[in-house]
Amino acid sequence: MRKIFTALPLDEIWSIVATEFTVSDGFLDDEGVPTFIIPPDQETKEPFKRLLDKLKLYNLLAVMRYASLDAAYTSHMSYPGRHPETEKVIMLKVLPIERKRRRSTAINVALLVATTITVFLAGYTYANDFNNNLLFLLFFFGLPPTSYQSPITNAIYYTFAIYGIIGLHEMAHYITSKIRGVKATLPYFIPGWPFGTFGALIMQETPASNRDELFDIGFSGPMTSLIITVIATIAGIMIAPVIPWPTLYEMEEISRQMGVQLLSPWPTPILYELIRGIVPKPVYGVELLHPLLWASWAGMLIVALNLFPIGQLDGGHCARAVLSMRTHYLASIISAVIMALLGYFPMAFLALLLSMRGHPGPLDDVSKTTFSRKIGFILCLVLAILCIPPLTFSFF
Repeated sequence: MRKIFTALPLDEIWSIVATEFTVSDGFLDDEGVPTFIIPPDQETKEPFKRLLDKLKLYNLLAVMRYASLDAAYTSHMSYPGRHPETEKVIMLKVLPIERKRRRSTAINVALLVATTITVFLAGYTYANDFNNNLLFLLFFFGLPPTSYQSPITNAIYYTFAIYGIIGLHEMAHYITSKIRGVKATLPYFIPGWPFGTFGALIMQETPASNRDELFDIGFSGPMTSLIITVIATIAGIMIAPVIPWPTLYEMEEISRQMGVQLLSPWPTPILYELIRGIVPKPVYGVELLHPLLWASWAGMLIVALNLFPIGQLDGGHCARAVLSMRTHYLASIISAVIMALLGYFPMAFLALLLSMRGHPGPLDDVSKTTFSRKIGFILCLVLAILCIPPLTFSFF
């Protein structure tokens, strides 16, 4: 059986823990992990953070969970008897900090360059399609010509919009992690098609200390993406020419025969329709597909999928900060079913896989998160509904 040895003997670790908590018992479990039994009727959030700072000096960290008294003693080799399973205590374990191998940033840079190329090419493709559609409308319907928009310029707009949505998303995670004292890698961008990227990710190298920090790290990314997406949506609606409804009905048949894609082939999210109703337009109709509107659609999809309370996705972090481990697991399964009903079958399958892994939670899984963050979790669910474009039906 694997043994874990710490840098300090049990009695010295006990004395450190006792500076922040009332300790009723302490022992080495059968793997050599210093384990302490703490009565639950005491403040935990701030004392635990101070304890982590003290233990860090010895390259140690602590993990704190609720447990029945019987379960807390189960791993104690000299445990003589049983306690009622209903008697709940706090179990605190002290573990050595694992040293992570230093990561090279060469992979981050290479992926950044590759993703920039694919995103720009996607934007250039959308920009060319946009200009071709302008000519189509001018030739068949005699609509007033709109000034020519350089494909390179529009591709640059698109690239900035996509990088604002996914790049600032990950940088928000990274900066929040640094502020909260959680070590994280730089973003890894993932090139892909048709939007030029499949997103980006950072990897946390150390866990969040409590539920508040876990929520903040998960919440920061999607909210940053949402702000940039709303800006891109407003700009795209203002720039894109509007096809009047009478022209639209005639145009659909001709465009279908010629195989020209003038409008979005996918249903639009509720949030897009809300923004469309606010932004003033010269005529009442539908916007011609501008590269910024492609970025807007992709951005809302990214925000929605990230906010679903699944596994260790951003929404999963927020959910785990508010919900218990069991309830979080149930929420992940329900989210996977909803994704399948909305037509996102690959993502639903991935959600099921992520659900099986569960979520380890923060180091301090005892202290509750603040009321404002509970409200923030409800906001996450509402925004997921507003931003998701359903592939199996249309809201409008």
